[in-house]
Amino acid sequence: MPNTLIIQSHRKPLPRAWLRPCVNSVEDWAKLRGYEYRFFDDELFEILPAWVVDKTKKQIVIASDLARLKWLQKLLELGYERVVWMDADFLIFSPDDFHLLDGRNFYEQYALEREIWVQAKNINASNTNKFKVYTKVHNAFLIFARGNHFLDFYTTHAERILKATNGPMPPQFIGPKLLTALHNIIQCPVQENA
Repeated sequence: MPNTLIIQSHRKPLPRAWLRPCVNSVEDWAKLRGYEYRFFDDELFEILPAWVVDKTKKQIVIASDLARLKWLQKLLELGYERVVWMDADFLIFSPDDFHLLDGRNFYEQYALEREIWVQAKNINASNTNKFKVYTKVHNAFLIFARGNHFLDFYTTHAERILKATNGPMPPQFIGPKLLTALHNIIQCPVQENA
């Protein structure tokens, strides 16, 4: 079994009661699978350069997107064979059926998750279709094995783009928006059951 670490993060105390069952489901699943588990609170941001913290102080989700990448890199450098990020609202509702990609081939040395975003449309009298569905990749679940090259590429360019941007940034700027753009070109591996 690979030396695998599962990580999650959120400020403490958790601000909503429904987050606790989500976090517990991931921690319990990690124990079931024999994986190590670690939860970060605000220490997640300690790995970031001061300029990132300053630039994103009003958009903490952007800081979180870069911090998770930096921690994934650091933990792989510390010797883990595989590190998996799961957002605090990630719920494992069928722990016996949820398995990680095994990473035995190059293609599976990393994976992203699929996101299906449903949003209400502006509705007028002639439009009966009330919702629009967007299919993207997302960074709420990330898995990286030691030796993959995508994590370093993604981290470097997320930080470079963040540094070069002045003015407002959408919350998904270096997360789902950048990942989806990259995925549309290179077809990143996706763990479809995540």
